[in-house]
Amino acid sequence: MRLLLLALVVAALTVGSSGCRTLAQEEDLSDQATKARLEAVLRGRLDLDLKYVSVDVNSGTATISGLVPNGDQFQIIRRLAAGVKGVDQVLNNLIIQE
Repeated sequence: MRLLLLALVVAALTVGSSGCRTLAQEEDLSDQATKARLEAVLRGRLDLDLKYVSVDVNSGTATISGLVPNGDQFQIIRRLAAGVKGVDQVLNNLIIQE
């Protein structure tokens, strides 16, 4: 009985540790995946008016272009973009609509 219990514990630990390795896989840092992450982060903010905003990522450089209604949104978008994994540099080509 003890041997069976020990075998079950070892099996559970083996399965559990193999699951941890898959969770620690590296995140996709391709430009396409980074662009998708950036767009998802921006779309997740309902307070941002992204109607006239476009995003592109090339070699880790995120280029954000378009019109935003105020300086607050300009700053928020810039800060959010800089925090996305895979973005090494942000070129902020946004224009504040006045």
